Amino acid sequence: MTPESLVQDAHTLFSLPDVAFRVNELIDCPDTRPADLVEVILCDPALAARLLRLVNSAYYALPYPVETVSQAIGLIGQRELRDLVMATSAVSLFKGLPPEQVNMEQFWFHSIACGIAARELAWRCHLTEGERLFLAGLLHGVGKLIFYSQCADRYREVLQRVEREGLELVVAERQVFGFTYADLSAALLRNWRFPERLWIAVAHHLEPAGAPDYWLEAMIIHAASHVASSQQPGAGVNLLSGESLEITASLANMLKLEPELLASLPIEINLQAMEVFEIVQPGAMLIY
Repeated sequence: MTPESLVQDAHTLFSLPDVAFRVNELIDCPDTRPADLVEVILCDPALAARLLRLVNSAYYALPYPVETVSQAIGLIGQRELRDLVMATSAVSLFKGLPPEQVNMEQFWFHSIACGIAARELAWRCHLTEGERLFLAGLLHGVGKLIFYSQCADRYREVLQRVEREGLELVVAERQVFGFTYADLSAALLRNWRFPERLWIAVAHHLEPAGAPDYWLEAMIIHAASHVASSQQPGAGVNLLSGESLEITASLANMLKLEPELLASLPIEINLQAMEVFEIVQPGAMLIY
């Protein structure tokens, strides 16, 4: 078994909707007009509604309300729109997993917080098209959901080794499967034809130093996941105290940022993360 073969086996379950692929194709075509994109998006009214709610959320903090998809495209641009379509479409795929296997509310809140933190860090590191790291941060952990969905029994063995032997999750994953959730997440993003920059960063975010390319992108997702962990309901983690201080200082040094800047991110992104969570997971509740 390889990450690629597992993704291929689950292809029909985790295939993006046609509208997402159509939007992607249109944006890659130089002759596409905004009206062409509007027409495709409006074929999925639920998607159009979620996009408008996201554009009007604290994530963008626009000075006035956006009422149409056409307006949204004009304000945020076609590439940003594509990432929102991909993100909302991807989140909608992973439903129906038993709650005893995974708390989906906590999973997606962490993922959303990671995506927003990745975007913020990319800007502060002056990374070109850094806003695209929102998508990589959001989906960096979807490999876990594929494990839960396709290999539930074997993944219980992973969790048992973590509990019984005190192993780190990724160490136990390598022992049982030969690869990690990050490898599986990257294989899925590659299957979805995401840019190489994104899936390589996701593949190496656990150990950025091993990335053959896109080291900074992998490092940003690694740091963003650390930030997002402090956002988990009930975590109560201060990034500048205890064991977290050394990790925060090390990550900030690698990104050439001040530790205080990294530590302030959880407060800065909290409102955005909560609002985006409520949009992409309507009706879900976080228990603090």
